[in-house]
Amino acid sequence: MQINRRVANWGLFFIVLGAVPLAVRQGWLSQTAVGDAWRLWPLLLVAAGLGILLARSRLHVLGGLLTAATLGLIVGGALAGGVAAIGCGGGTSSAALPAAGGTFGTAASVEITIDCGAATLTTASGSGWSFSGTGDATRPPQISSNTDTLRIGTSRGGDLFQFSSARPSWLVQLPTSPTLDLSLTMNAGSARLDLAGAHLGGLSLTGNAGAVRIDLSKAASTGSFDATINAGEVLVALPDLTSRGSVTVNAGRFGFCAPPGAGLRIETGGALSGNNFGERGLIQDGNTWTTPGFGGAEVRIDLQARANVGSLELNPEGGCQ
Repeated sequence: MQINRRVANWGLFFIVLGAVPLAVRQGWLSQTAVGDAWRLWPLLLVAAGLGILLARSRLHVLGGLLTAATLGLIVGGALAGGVAAIGCGGGTSSAALPAAGGTFGTAASVEITIDCGAATLTTASGSGWSFSGTGDATRPPQISSNTDTLRIGTSRGGDLFQFSSARPSWLVQLPTSPTLDLSLTMNAGSARLDLAGAHLGGLSLTGNAGAVRIDLSKAASTGSFDATINAGEVLVALPDLTSRGSVTVNAGRFGFCAPPGAGLRIETGGALSGNNFGERGLIQDGNTWTTPGFGGAEVRIDLQARANVGSLELNPEGGCQ
C-alpha cells in the first residue's frame, strides 16, 4: 500500500494534538507535565536530521512523522496545560474597569469576546444591560452598543499575548424583556452564564482552551444552541422546553443535563470519541440515540453532536452547575 506522506504527517499531528488534552481531561497525564511540552523542541532538529540521513531509504518517512508527533505534543500541551500561562497576563495589578450600560428595544444582538480572563453573565428584569468588572486599567474592554446591538471585546493593544496585562474579570447583566441573539467567544479562560428568564432567539458559543458553564434551565424561551469546543470543557443545563442544538467537540468535553421527562434525540459523529448515552438509557440506531417514547414526549430536544478525540456526557456525575 502506497502511503501519502503528507496525509500521514497531518493525520499523526492531529491525533497527537487531540490525544494530549484528552489524556489530561481523563487524568492520565498531569496538566503541569504537558504544559512543559514546548521543551521538546530539540526533537524538531533530530527529525530534520533523520529526514536528511534517511532521504534515500525506506525509512525516509520517519523524519516527517517525528516532526508531526513533536508538533502535536507541543501544541496539544499548550492547549491542555499552557495556553493560559503562555498567552495570558498577570503582570499588572487588577483595577476596577469603567462601568457601562444601556437599553435595548424589543430585540438585540449581543456579542461578547474575552481572552485570558473570566466572564459572568446574569439576567435582570427590564430592557437595560450593564457591564462592570476588573482588569488592566490601561486596556479597558472595547464596548459598542445601540438599541439593538451590544459588542464587548478584549482590548488588544500592542502586546499581542498580553504578558504584562492583568487578567480581566467581567460581569455582564442582560435584560429579560427583549429577545436576544447571544454569541460568546472565550479564549483561554472561563465563563459562567446564568440565563434565568432570558428570551433567547439563539445562543452561539466558541470555547478555546477553557471552561464554560451555562444554565438554561430557567430560560423563558430558547432558539437554537450552537457550540464549538476546542480543547475545553462546556457544561450546559438544558431548559424544559422543546429545542434543538448543534455541538462540535475537538479534544474536549461536552456535558449536558436534560430536564426529567424530556425526550432526547442525539445524532452523533466524529472520530476517537466516547459517550455515556447507553448508560443513561438511550437507545442506539446507527449514529442516532433516542430516549424511549421520544415521539410522544411533551418536551423534545434534538441535538447534533460531533466529537473528535472528545467526550459527550448526558447528565454527568456532579451535575452541570
